[in-house]
Amino acid sequence: MKRLDKSDSRERWRQVRDLWNEFDPIGVMGMEDWPRDEYESYLGQTLRLLEQDAPPEEIQKYLAFVTLEHMGLNETPQFEMSRRSFAKRLRDWYAEKWPGTHV
Repeated sequence: MKRLDKSDSRERWRQVRDLWNEFDPIGVMGMEDWPRDEYESYLGQTLRLLEQDAPPEEIQKYLAFVTLEHMGLNETPQFEMSRRSFAKRLRDWYAEKWPGTHV
């Protein structure tokens, strides 16, 4: 695995934050004065899973824990599909932009 320098590490962090903000499970990113770091506490574990090449099911399990248990959101079939789609998007992004990297 390639160890990232500080600049690349910050860029990778910024990109995964942007992905979480687009996923926006609690729907606050459309609010004008809402902080852009709402999902910051989930970025580290997300990147660890991606660095470990976790299967999509493991990423989905983490996303379910975060959204259902931690955030207290209600499960719906649409929300489950949204998490699946987000897990795939995360894996695709990492495979394309940051394969074989770690901090």
